[in-house]
Amino acid sequence: MNSRDKGKKGEQEFINTHLRPYWPEAARNLDQFGEDKRDILAVAGVHFQIKRVERLNIWEALAQAHGEAIGGAVPIVAFRRSHSHWYCALSADDFVPLLAVAVKASGG
Repeated sequence: MNSRDKGKKGEQEFINTHLRPYWPEAARNLDQFGEDKRDILAVAGVHFQIKRVERLNIWEALAQAHGEAIGGAVPIVAFRRSHSHWYCALSADDFVPLLAVAVKASGG
């Protein structure tokens, strides 16, 4: 499988396993060459970069997500390698407010 096919498969896998229960309309961005370069559509306010690779340069991936995010979208890098769980990386400036909302909503 070439890297392009692996990327497509990774994007669809992340959508199906993690996003579909919360955002049923989530879909791969089939036109990532225009102004909107996010990997996943229909998740309002989030710019996902999906990386399904064995070796990830996390700093490069974060810079890509930050540089391509538009309209105040939260840039998130979702990544995994073979035989691993999915992980997400985002800045603490974005993470802490999200965590605070989640804790507050749970009554904590």
